[in-house]
Amino acid sequence: MNMNANLKIIIGCIVAICAVGITVFLSVRGNSEKNKTTEIPTVAEADTAAIKRVHNLIILDESGSMSGLEKVSVGGVNETIQTIKEAYLANPEQEQLLTMVTFSKQNDVRVVHHYSSRNINDVEEMASNKFNPNGMTPLWDVMGNMCNRIEKETDAETLVLVTIITDGMENASTEYNSDSIKALVDRLDQAGWVFTYIGANQDAIYVANSMGIRNALQYDSDEEGTKAMWDQERNSRKAFYGRTQTIKSRSKLKRGYFEEDNE
Repeated sequence: MNMNANLKIIIGCIVAICAVGITVFLSVRGNSEKNKTTEIPTVAEADTAAIKRVHNLIILDESGSMSGLEKVSVGGVNETIQTIKEAYLANPEQEQLLTMVTFSKQNDVRVVHHYSSRNINDVEEMASNKFNPNGMTPLWDVMGNMCNRIEKETDAETLVLVTIITDGMENASTEYNSDSIKALVDRLDQAGWVFTYIGANQDAIYVANSMGIRNALQYDSDEEGTKAMWDQERNSRKAFYGRTQTIKSRSKLKRGYFEEDNE
């Protein structure tokens, strides 16, 4: 092998080594830049993240004990839809989404998705024949499945407001138990979600606390009491929307949802 051939080999090796070095450098730099753009926010940053949209998740009991309250329940839902629409009209820069399900269990869990991540402008009133109470109360399973589903489509600029309305205790879940549902609520609470629990025929505050929910309301499960409950919930909801415009800390927004003076 002559000197020219050796020289060509040496030059080729140098070029190859340089190419590998450049590739490694660019790869490391690219990963570094990528990590900068996907950096996990601190707790303080998450707490004060801008609220560009509110995702309203309403979970409404449709078990047999709700029989006789069909008309007032549907009326309450439709008036709540109107309240959410009014909130959007008052502040169109803050998008309002609605997911609402009703649930019961006979042989299997029955969950009716009346509205699914729907922009409030596209939400029509609930028809009176769409609420048909029957069966038992698999509350934990429905809570767990719905919260996990909403979490997958939620970003840092979305505030999730969960409203649970039931006139009876959990009695039919198989996927979730008291410990797993509390762990789920605790985790989402840390992520800035706001949970409210409205219950009849039980100690609603005690039951809510057992699930890690800090905002609870007790009501009477007759027609008059149910109507009064929906009225109070809407007033609290309206006040909550207003506070999202002035209170920048999500942890503060969670406090005193049902209290009249909760500034």
